[in-house]
Amino acid sequence: MALKMKSSTPVQVREVWAENLVAEFSLIKEAISRFSFVSLDTEFPGTLFLSNLDKSLLSQAPPSHNYRLMKYNVDLLKIIQLGMTLSDSQGNLPSFGTEFHYVWQFNFRDFNIEHDPYNDESIGLLERQGIDLKKNREKGIDSSDFAWMVFTSGLVFNNSSITWITFHGAYDFGFLIKILTRRELPCDMASFLGMVSFFFGVRVYDTKFMMGSIGGLRGGLERVAELLGVERTTGKRHQAGSDSLLTHQTFVRFKDSCANLDLENLNGCEGMIFGLCEGWLGFDRTPEVYNNLNGCEGMIFGLCEGWLGFDRTPEVYNIETSTQLKPQFKEVFSV
Repeated sequence: MALKMKSSTPVQVREVWAENLVAEFSLIKEAISRFSFVSLDTEFPGTLFLSNLDKSLLSQAPPSHNYRLMKYNVDLLKIIQLGMTLSDSQGNLPSFGTEFHYVWQFNFRDFNIEHDPYNDESIGLLERQGIDLKKNREKGIDSSDFAWMVFTSGLVFNNSSITWITFHGAYDFGFLIKILTRRELPCDMASFLGMVSFFFGVRVYDTKFMMGSIGGLRGGLERVAELLGVERTTGKRHQAGSDSLLTHQTFVRFKDSCANLDLENLNGCEGMIFGLCEGWLGFDRTPEVYNNLNGCEGMIFGLCEGWLGFDRTPEVYNIETSTQLKPQFKEVFSV
């Protein structure tokens, strides 16, 4: 089941608003039986809760710290865009009989810059990249309508058929689960990871988690894509549709650069979300589970217990209560 980018057909981003939401999900529902690899990206108003760790220690933070930080931000903030790229097992995108291949960009109306909290720098960046917050507010999708369409599309509860691909996907799945449940995220990471498995199955791959096994591949999506020789083929960075396509292309190139492993040989990376994983990169308490990379299932980078070998509750990293983060939130807002 080797994913390979084969076509030079131009790619267009299908902009989705409230008025064409049903029509676009009809196309997605039609496509997913053949194009069952789903790459995701989300855009949101930055982050407001900050880690209380020194910057030099952030890469060593335990999953409990990463999860709490993500939860506080996702609970507080509202999604702006979600990008979705569908592909088949060969890396081809749907064309629906046209001269183009397509990816989707869902524009949400939930965020109101007049009333909702946001990070000034992040919002400025999104606006410079072409996101029209006023248009989103006027013509965008209500996330409750999006949730209903997801439930009826076949994208979720389809454990045996759909493969999900992210890059540093904790926030992507965080916002999706918040939208689908209409609730704040669970207080504990185990319940969150259970929800990821419940809605999306175990065929979840976080490329940032996977690339940690290869020296030199560090950094964000843009940098990793550049290191792998992947060029952005449509749209701009920090637009969700374009970033979901770059996530897809980077996953394909990364996997093909990794001894051309098929997905069947990457079972250990299934469900692993960067930063939320138990014992990634070989520091697991039971190393035998890493035969064929087994043991990465369900792990999202940054949200897995004990990643990089750090104990789950070292005192210096302990953020077991939200009061330790809320002062940082106040500093950001100067209130």
